[in-house]
Amino acid sequence: MIRAEDLAIELGGRTILTGLDLHVEPGGLVCIVGPNGAGKTTLLRALAGEIRPSAGAVMVGGEVLSELASPERALVRAFLAQVDRPDIPYSARTVVGFGTHLSTLDRRTQDATVRRALADLGIEDVADRRVGSLSGGERRRVAIARTLAQDASVLLLDEPTDSLDLGHADEVLALLADLAVSGRTVVVSSHDLNLAARHGERIVMMDRGRIVADGSPSRVLTTDLLGATYRCEVRVTTHPENGYPVVYL
Repeated sequence: MIRAEDLAIELGGRTILTGLDLHVEPGGLVCIVGPNGAGKTTLLRALAGEIRPSAGAVMVGGEVLSELASPERALVRAFLAQVDRPDIPYSARTVVGFGTHLSTLDRRTQDATVRRALADLGIEDVADRRVGSLSGGERRRVAIARTLAQDASVLLLDEPTDSLDLGHADEVLALLADLAVSGRTVVVSSHDLNLAARHGERIVMMDRGRIVADGSPSRVLTTDLLGATYRCEVRVTTHPENGYPVVYL
């Protein structure tokens, strides 16, 4: 389980998050949503231990994340940043293998982990190509595969479907939802409310550095709450087959 308690983050003399509490356990995909500037990326970076809290603490399995050295943090959580370097002078296979750098598993098992991550993201056909030669969507899937290859119990992904087409975005969130059900703790941020509703068991809505709603998609993605949070007129209907909310303008 990952826990943030009374979390506050100040950056450049400005308060970004304040008085924030969030507890996440394995069992279902948690999607953080909210308008630009709501604090989604800052929260994920804090949960990953990339930012030291101004107040409060982030704990993973009972340990305070900010008190762990970087290699120790990497063993318990994997973090996908929103922006990834496009000019890495290595093949996709090598970059995905970076995720196993701190693994204590034998080389054969590490290689199998890399192959599985490449297959899960559907990028085996570009595995031996230089990452800089790939499309934006392919590079994003390489970055996700590297995160999964880290084989951490906690996965934190900031806008993982950015640059992905509709089909690949759906496949990625379905994969992450399956990993959560299988026992990982998985938290993602997303601007795609419909993908979050389709695959997320729990939606955490943020606005102006605070959590304004937390619950199932049908409880959080309502016309009134979305309109107030995104400050625009929003309509919500129900998917005719699966029953999850569908958001449109």
